[in-house]
Amino acid sequence: MGKTLIVAEKPAAGQDIAKVVGATEKHNGYMEGDKYIVTWAVGHLIGLMQPQEHNEKYKKWSLDNLPLHFDLSESLKVLPETSHQFRVIKELIHRKDIDMLINAGDAGREGYLIQEWIYRMAGCQLPKKVLWASSLTTAGIQNAMEHLKENNLPEFQGILREAEARAEGDYLLGFNYSPLLTVTRAYKQTLSYGRCQTPLLQLVHLRDRAIREFRSKPYWNVEVTYAKGFKGILMSEDEKARQFLDKAEAEAILSTVIQNGVVSVYERQAKKEKAPLLYNLAKLQQEMGRRYSFSPDKTLQIAQALYEKHKVMSYPRTDSQYLSMDIYDEIAQHLESCRFGNFAPMVDKLNLTALEADKSYFNDLKVTDHHALIPTINPDMKSIYDILSADEKKVFDAVVLSIIAIFYPEYQYDATKIIVDIRGSLFKSTGTVIRDLGYKVLFKNNGAKRNEDVELQILPELAEGNLLSIDSAALIDKKTVPPQKYNDETIIKVMEKYNIGTSATRADIIKKLQNPKRQFIVRENGKYSVTELGEEYIGIVPAELKAPELTQRFEDNLHKVNEGTLTKEEFLDNILVDIRKNILQFTAAPIPDEQKIGYKSAREKKKKEILGKCPKCDADVRAGEFGAYCTGKCGMTVGWIRGKKLTDAQIMAVLSGQKVYVSSLKKSAGGTYSAYFTPDGIEPYSYTSGGTEKQGYRFKYIVEFKQGKRR
Repeated sequence: MGKTLIVAEKPAAGQDIAKVVGATEKHNGYMEGDKYIVTWAVGHLIGLMQPQEHNEKYKKWSLDNLPLHFDLSESLKVLPETSHQFRVIKELIHRKDIDMLINAGDAGREGYLIQEWIYRMAGCQLPKKVLWASSLTTAGIQNAMEHLKENNLPEFQGILREAEARAEGDYLLGFNYSPLLTVTRAYKQTLSYGRCQTPLLQLVHLRDRAIREFRSKPYWNVEVTYAKGFKGILMSEDEKARQFLDKAEAEAILSTVIQNGVVSVYERQAKKEKAPLLYNLAKLQQEMGRRYSFSPDKTLQIAQALYEKHKVMSYPRTDSQYLSMDIYDEIAQHLESCRFGNFAPMVDKLNLTALEADKSYFNDLKVTDHHALIPTINPDMKSIYDILSADEKKVFDAVVLSIIAIFYPEYQYDATKIIVDIRGSLFKSTGTVIRDLGYKVLFKNNGAKRNEDVELQILPELAEGNLLSIDSAALIDKKTVPPQKYNDETIIKVMEKYNIGTSATRADIIKKLQNPKRQFIVRENGKYSVTELGEEYIGIVPAELKAPELTQRFEDNLHKVNEGTLTKEEFLDNILVDIRKNILQFTAAPIPDEQKIGYKSAREKKKKEILGKCPKCDADVRAGEFGAYCTGKCGMTVGWIRGKKLTDAQIMAVLSGQKVYVSSLKKSAGGTYSAYFTPDGIEPYSYTSGGTEKQGYRFKYIVEFKQGKRR
């Protein structure tokens, strides 16, 4: 019997697996043992070819070449930067003593595709199984090895169809709309289109515009205080606080509140509340953003380190908030691993031998590629926790508390509502009386959102028909407030709402919009705003290409491809139909240069580039990459003094006849010096360029040192 080849997605994961399966012999790019050989990718080893790699004519963007469409099977290529590791994997696949392959890539759509493309490019014909580990602990890997899945299962074939459709669909959109926008809507610059990035930019833009256009308006509420010490607010028909835009109208109502009221409604309901669902990555990012102003990317990086480096948390890039029943069988061990420090008394209150598998949290049907985030089974948890950074502890603590909470009692409280009739006006009071904190005792004093009780007021025991005397009545001045900028919490919420990206990609989508090379959005104090360039860009993108609903439809159709109700070819054909329609619309009505993105900034930049007039020929002197130069080509050199390149400000000063201070000039004998230089006419000089002697002109200078010496 031959050996089994295991291919992990990353070196760290591969080495963890190697320890478990006994592959201890080190080689270049893999580990080998008696039964197993473990190797790894380095992220993406295979990518999609650029259009110009298909044909040189596509190097220059042209409307004549659109729409672009290449068959995926003809577009795969080995990425040069990681080609060495691909060769290692390919050679191992074709080793004669290898008779089976285990796909140990990241579980999920993208991870599965990364692996399948490697096998396809390597010409793999080996029978394959799939290892999806929820944690990289020894126990987690052992469990995954004991529950290997057959690669030919319908679920994997659906995942592959969906992943390839997404890759090819995004390829179509990017390599058609980026040239289309650039050629028709950009002035001397390149524009990039992203299916997820552009709709997100639109959402941030719309929020910024709503804030910018918002005009605050005053309004008034009518409030009474009863002799029994609680308050009531005049309500509208929907039982919400009535808002008066006319102060005189509110005052008229207020003047009638001069006698006792009659209780028309008294309700007191006992209520219970279970602990919230466990965290997936999106919910964790929202919580960390709200509590600690962690950016989505920061939370992701910490979660990845807790999983990959420290091995104290399950796989982070999950969309599920549920656990499967097979996790229930070992959940006591997960909790036992957390019996240390502040968690110890919390775990001690649980009967770990009789934990309930509540269907509110344990549901196989609601577990997708991965289950919710939980701590791992790790005997070294305490010692590892002690070396975690402060920020890592914040993320880990949140995950641990969430899993403990689901086994604690329900939060119990009485919700009370009183409606009082005062001369035909109805005043509402609400209150909460806590009976049992239940799970919320875990979050007390730790700032967690899960402990934010809205204890409005304690209301007395009353009955319908009771009379209530009024102590006072007053108008409450209020004003409408603008919507808030998206922050680290709400930007993930809105991406979830419109299905923009996945848990694995949302942080990267935000980062790309912040890329300094184009910087469409900025993050300041945890809040996101559109830049001027972002405003320009979103202004020229057609409505259907920036609508948040676009990516929702895209993902809905991908789901159909996964299920088999829509073929990949039909999915791509639908995209091409839209692309052809937009090409016609874009080209039907060309816009002038002055309306294109980048025109204004290019004009302003051009103006700023002019530093002054040449003293030799009176032509413009412009700033250049290698120093200022005369546009009249008279041979005048203005950008250097004694081998030192001048700044634009210094050149402008020299051209206007002003003295400049130049530091760090090199001495012929070694060392440096500084001096003041005042232009004093021009002089010819000769220099050698390319082996040929040439003539030019330069400034003559009066040189002054700090001691006042001149030369």
